[in-house]
Amino acid sequence: MKKYITLAILLIGTVIIVAVCLPNFILNATVLAKGEIEGSTIGGIEIEGIKLSSLKSTLQSAVTAWQETEMEVSGGGNDTAIDSKQITFDIDAAIAQFESQTKKPWYAFWHKEKIVQIPIPITISDSITKKIESVAVWETEETLSNIEMQASYLRNHDVKAVINHNFEATDERIGFQIADLPSEVRGISKIISLLNEVMISPDQSMSLLTLLGEQADEVNKVGLDFLASMLYSVLLQTDYEIVERHSQQVIPSYLQQGIDVDVNPILKRDLQFMNKSNKPGQLKTTLEGNKLKIELFAPTKDKEITVRVSKDKVVKPRIIYRYSDELKAGQERVEQEGQEGVRIEVYRSIVENGATKEELVSKDYYAPQNRIVTRSSKEPVTENVPTQNEGTSDPDLQMDLNGDGLPDTEASTTVNTTQKDGPEIVYGYYDKGGNFVQTSP
Repeated sequence: MKKYITLAILLIGTVIIVAVCLPNFILNATVLAKGEIEGSTIGGIEIEGIKLSSLKSTLQSAVTAWQETEMEVSGGGNDTAIDSKQITFDIDAAIAQFESQTKKPWYAFWHKEKIVQIPIPITISDSITKKIESVAVWETEETLSNIEMQASYLRNHDVKAVINHNFEATDERIGFQIADLPSEVRGISKIISLLNEVMISPDQSMSLLTLLGEQADEVNKVGLDFLASMLYSVLLQTDYEIVERHSQQVIPSYLQQGIDVDVNPILKRDLQFMNKSNKPGQLKTTLEGNKLKIELFAPTKDKEITVRVSKDKVVKPRIIYRYSDELKAGQERVEQEGQEGVRIEVYRSIVENGATKEELVSKDYYAPQNRIVTRSSKEPVTENVPTQNEGTSDPDLQMDLNGDGLPDTEASTTVNTTQKDGPEIVYGYYDKGGNFVQTSP
C-alpha cells in the first residue's frame, strides 16, 4: 500500500513540475510560433513566428528604419516637418505589455489564444511640441495625439493636424482681386490650388515661393509675376506687413502701376508677408474662365483700409533720331512711340476705432520709353552746331553715324549719356541712389 501511495505522490509531483516549468519553456522558445498568436502585432509589426529572445532586436530594427523618414504634419494650409529621431520608443515596455495581455494560466490550456495589437510607448521631445505650438491654427494636444498614434504603430509619416475651431470661422472678406489672365501666361492652373484654403496665422510670416515649392516651375515667368501681383494687391487691402516685394519696373498690363511684383526663384526674389493682426486669415484662389480671383477672409472686419496710388513725378520721354539713306529726302519713320516715365508712391490708409493712420508702402520708378524716329540722311540737318569757324556749318558734323541718337560732334553732349539705370531722360532722371536729377530740355 505504501508503495502505491509513494508512486502516486511522485506522479502528482511530476505533473506539478511539468505544469509550472513547461509554460516558461514554451514562452522562451516557441510561444510566438505560427498559429498560436496569429494576427498579433507590436508597433504594427507582425510577430508571428518570432522567438521572444529575438523579438526586441526585430522591433528595434523596425523602429530604426521608421525613424529614417521625417514626419510631415499638415492642416489648414500649414505644414511642418518633424525629425522622427526626436521621438523615443520604449520597446521593453511594449514587450512587457504583450506578455501581460497574452499570458494565460497553465491549467487554461483550452482557452483560445488572444490576438492583441500593442503600440510601442513613445516620448515626444520638447522641440517637436514647440513646433506644433507655433502654428496657431492647430490644436496642440490633439495634433500631438495624432503624432503619437502614427508613431507608436509605426504607420506612415503623414500626420493630419487638428484645426482650432476658432480659426475656421473666416467668413468676412477683407481683400479681393480679379483680373483676366495675360495671354502669355502658361501653367497657372497647375499651381493656384496651392494657395487655396491656406490659413495665415497671426504673427506668421509666409513666402509665396515656399507655398508653391517645387511646383513653382510649373508656371512660366509671366504667370508667376501675375500670380504674385494679384496676391500683393489683395494683401495691400489688409493690415498685413509686406516683408519682401520687388517691382517689375515696367508698367504691367493687368494692374495699375505700383501694384506689380517681380518673383524670381533663381535670383531669390520673393513675395513675403506677415499677418500682423490678432485674427487668422484664409486665402481662397479660383479660376473663373479666363479670370483669376484671389480673396482673403477673416473672422471679422474691424478695420477700414484703402490704398492710394500717387504719381510723385512724371518724366517726359526723349525723341531719338536715327538716320538712314534708305529713306527719300524729307521722309521720316516712327520706329517706337514714346511713353512718359513716372515715379509711383503707394500709400495704405488704416481706419480703426475712428483713428486714421496712413503709411507709405512703396516707391517705384518706371523709366520712360523714348520716341524713336528714323529720318532720311539725304536731308541736311538744319540745327546749328558751334564750330571753330563761326558762320559755317558742316552738315556731316551733325550726322548720327554711331546710332546713339545724337549728332556725332563732341559739342553736342548736353545730356548725361553714361547713365546706366535706364534710358537717357531730357527733363530728368533718377540716379542709383533714388535721387531725381533735373536736367534742361
